[in-house]
Amino acid sequence: MANIHPDKIKQRARNLRRNGWSLGEIAQELKIPKNTLSGWLKQIELTNKQKERIKQKLTESGVIGRKLALKTNLIKLNKWKKGIQEKVKNYKDMAMENEEFGRIICGILYLCEGAKYPSSRFLYFGNSNPKIIASFINLLRKCYTIKEEKLRFDIRYRWDQDLRKLKIFWSEVTKIPVKQCLNSRPDPRTKGIPTLHKDYRGVCRVIYYDSSLQFELQSIGEDIIDKWSRRDSNPRPQHCQCCALPTALRPQNF
Repeated sequence: MANIHPDKIKQRARNLRRNGWSLGEIAQELKIPKNTLSGWLKQIELTNKQKERIKQKLTESGVIGRKLALKTNLIKLNKWKKGIQEKVKNYKDMAMENEEFGRIICGILYLCEGAKYPSSRFLYFGNSNPKIIASFINLLRKCYTIKEEKLRFDIRYRWDQDLRKLKIFWSEVTKIPVKQCLNSRPDPRTKGIPTLHKDYRGVCRVIYYDSSLQFELQSIGEDIIDKWSRRDSNPRPQHCQCCALPTALRPQNF
């Protein structure tokens, strides 16, 4: 039976191996399966220098492979995220179109981040995220009749931050005039410790002098969680899109 591969091909493979080529490189160069090459080249002993070169090439190919895998996974992750974002996009306008729905959101937000009656006798809502502060105050103005002169804000900030700039920033976020910012003091625990996150603007606390509105928002949030924390039912399980993702791409709380 004639040889499938000419002797000159085998000799070229041996020469490449003696020059420190890996089996993968030789297979790619000669278009011959690695298991075939392994049989041809198993008698060739490599020097330490050749072994080191092969090891380096394998490391480099591994890095390239990981980069390609990461890119592929990132494409899958972005596709998954966009699919969910497309699915829920209609929710974003519901609060502004329906005051009852807006009040529910305000109540839940307040229950999470607001000062509670009777420990506090006025509305007091704080967070470091400008979008959360802006969403809360905008919904409050949309869903309730607010007297702007009763609105205030204050700031809890780090020692090395510029209070004047923070007042301007949070005034623009809340649309509450700077002159209605209450006395604000830096956190003494941060003295001498530089702020690492340059986008951190401290904690803004929106204040509204109305205990009735405060207690209404608190009650909305409490009634909702009280209802659903005691709900005795077994809802039909639904397919979760996260389960279809590779393990490495699933959100960490799954």
